[in-house]
Amino acid sequence: TIAVLLIAIAPVACGGNTENAYKDINCQLTLIGDKQVVLNMSDILAMPSYSGRSGFFTSVGIVNGTFDVKGVPLLDLCDLVGGVNQSEYVRISAVDNYSMVFSYDQMHGDFITYNASLHEVENDGLVLVLMYELDGKPLTEDLGSPLRIAIIGDEVLTEGANWVKWINKIEILNFD
Repeated sequence: TIAVLLIAIAPVACGGNTENAYKDINCQLTLIGDKQVVLNMSDILAMPSYSGRSGFFTSVGIVNGTFDVKGVPLLDLCDLVGGVNQSEYVRISAVDNYSMVFSYDQMHGDFITYNASLHEVENDGLVLVLMYELDGKPLTEDLGSPLRIAIIGDEVLTEGANWVKWINKIEILNFD
């Protein structure tokens, strides 16, 4: 059997830097697993969030961050439709056809982390999130608006390939 979680997002531009900065973000998030749930941006913002300082580096070593990052833990979203178990993995696809696969262990924070000098460092407690806020502001389109994957840790960097922008689909797939 294949359990599938799909997240479909209508890409939109972010609103201005006002107190209601998210009011102009009109996205729809469809979660499909054991059941289907549809969320809008207000629903996502109402969910428990997770914050921390993290960043990423590109394949040529350009460091981005660290930033104040805020979002909804990806596991919490998956739990709304049945969750992810050890015999499953998660494939995340973007509107530009980029995709990334995350193992069960990665969904639970198992990533290699680096310091600002790109030396490997230990870090426990990493959280994979569906990010909607960077440095206290909604994401801009060039940063992945309206939602992007981020790996939140304690002032650490991870590989930028994991920070998927412009997400339009997330699938929970079974190895069997």
